[in-house]
Amino acid sequence: MARVQAPAALGFSGQLAEIARVQDWWSCKFSPVLATFYASACLAGVTVWPLLPKLLLLLLSLTVGATYVSVINDWTDQADDQAGGKYNRVANKPTVFPMALLVLCLGTGLVLGVYFWHTSPLSGMLYLGSWVAFSCYSLPPIRLKKRGLAGVLSDASGSHLFPQLLTVSLVSAWTSHPLPGLWYAAVGVWALACGIRNILLHQLDDVEADAQAGVSTWVSLRGTRFAQRFGQYVVFPIEVLAFGTMLVLSQQIWPVLLLGVYAAMEAFKWRLWSSPPRVLQPNSRILLGEYYEVFYPLAFVLVLSLRHPIDGWVLALHLLLFGLRFWQTVYLFGWAGSLVVRKVMSRLA
Repeated sequence: MARVQAPAALGFSGQLAEIARVQDWWSCKFSPVLATFYASACLAGVTVWPLLPKLLLLLLSLTVGATYVSVINDWTDQADDQAGGKYNRVANKPTVFPMALLVLCLGTGLVLGVYFWHTSPLSGMLYLGSWVAFSCYSLPPIRLKKRGLAGVLSDASGSHLFPQLLTVSLVSAWTSHPLPGLWYAAVGVWALACGIRNILLHQLDDVEADAQAGVSTWVSLRGTRFAQRFGQYVVFPIEVLAFGTMLVLSQQIWPVLLLGVYAAMEAFKWRLWSSPPRVLQPNSRILLGEYYEVFYPLAFVLVLSLRHPIDGWVLALHLLLFGLRFWQTVYLFGWAGSLVVRKVMSRLA
């Protein structure tokens, strides 16, 4: 699958951001992680506002890890991307850009890892787990990306499982409130299932280019039909069951109410555009993707704000960090509402 080359006129900071693939992970990966932070705080019965500096530290640690894996993935994919006709963000760029990012990430990650270990050994091990999974996925001679199912599990663990469990562990350690083992289990199963669905979607999108380059991803080995059926009938039901367990354990009504709002919006889009959300299909709306990114964090930060009014500032910060995606949803909601009102008025006229 050929991809259009990025503009060459980017400045230094723009090229660094492009190499780090910030647009690929900032909102879709980190907003659900912060949502789990809020949900864990609700379960512990604590306010988030005093934890705000530590919350930002968690966000920094995730940013460092995501940047690291983006750089090493593109760095080690150059030959395969060229063979498959794919655009590579580090190809034909001065070596200083990826090297500067790698040095910065490794140094910062080491400092943060030591801090997390001193906070709680479990947190330190979970943070290390992400780095090990990222490295094993991309770097030779292990390079699990080319080893079928092992690559799927490695990517899902590094990008979803370990960050989500790290978040739960840190909330427990920072607040001195032990969280139930069932909460860890539910979050872990949900995160791993989300991660598997995400990497399968990525591999489905790249299957032609990977086949052309001779890259043995799990999807290219098992076939697209098998991968989609596995995602739809095995991974997704597990994901939904685990997330449902999280909602039951939280004992909060807001996430359920906003799940209803999300379902109504998806039904409206389906009717308007004749395009339903899909569990696992490239170039389509991904079922529950918008809920995890927008409504899941919103629900629990609203719960926190109602319990502790000072946490209203946490909501403001979340909107500042991930406002673009949120306001897109608000705009669509307003647009849908205006269409309904106009239709009702036209019938009454």
